[in-house]
Amino acid sequence: MTGPRPAPAASEPQVAAPDGDQAVARALAVPTRAGIYRRLRTEGQPLTAREVADMFGLHPNVARNHLDHLAEADLVVTGRRKHPGGGRPAKVYVAREQATGPTEVQVPPGSQLAVHTIVQLIAGLSEHVDKLALLAEEQGRKLVAAAAGKADTRDFEAAAVVAAEALRGAFPEVRLAETSADAVVVEGLEVGLKLVGEVDGDVGDALATGFLRGALAAAGAPARVIARGGVVRAELDEGGLGAQPSPVATVDARGEGFDRGVQSAMRAMVGLRPGDHLEVLTDGQGAPAAYARWADRAGHEVIDVGRVRDLKGRPAVRVLLRKATGR
Repeated sequence: MTGPRPAPAASEPQVAAPDGDQAVARALAVPTRAGIYRRLRTEGQPLTAREVADMFGLHPNVARNHLDHLAEADLVVTGRRKHPGGGRPAKVYVAREQATGPTEVQVPPGSQLAVHTIVQLIAGLSEHVDKLALLAEEQGRKLVAAAAGKADTRDFEAAAVVAAEALRGAFPEVRLAETSADAVVVEGLEVGLKLVGEVDGDVGDALATGFLRGALAAAGAPARVIARGGVVRAELDEGGLGAQPSPVATVDARGEGFDRGVQSAMRAMVGLRPGDHLEVLTDGQGAPAAYARWADRAGHEVIDVGRVRDLKGRPAVRVLLRKATGR
């Protein structure tokens, strides 16, 4: 005859571990809460609910609620910070792996105002991720133009190598983790963007996407780019190499007469290699025709003409020119 099965001892890991894992998963399922936890780990010192609220632009009560959930999941430790002028000690929170004791937490002297201010600025950028990606794309193009230029062959892998080499000028940890004829995986951008990613992962991913997309385009390989948690994957654009040629240089001739604009374009074209593309931003009716006449005489090719807006939202007529291969 068998009796009722005894309940497992409280110390048995097979009972406690799943509950703990589920509590952690539930606590980190909320993006803002997960970001707070990452920030506590990065900060390495105790913070009050108000300090966390200031970092993330939250009401102190909302921040306190997130912190209490993290404490319930055993991800953070709470303690008390004494006020220099006396009074009731403030409750503080610190990531468990950073804590030196479960109840009393020592706060090192010194102000963290600069770090807090930077974090607040980053946290406020989440509504502008598209603009940030464009700005990063422009910088990615400049890095390639300054360091390497376009790939010598119209090959996606070769262009990826050029792009990675150029990006290392700003992100030394960048490396090609995977490469193929039409796809590449890049790692290391997240190291240089660590602070941004810790505060807001979407902002960090937007910047990483822009840097790689711009670098690949300038290297001769327009691509679709997706970033997730610092790992960036790029695939060859559906139109293929050259479908959306990337300019190596830009001449902003808005506000100038046709003659001066064409002269500026002529000077810029001299420094380009045969086959490189020059972008001219102009305005006024008839301007594209003036550049087309000059290009025809010089043997250059007009690739595209269209109305665009620059990063500041200003309108322009964009003339894309390809330098003659024999010049």
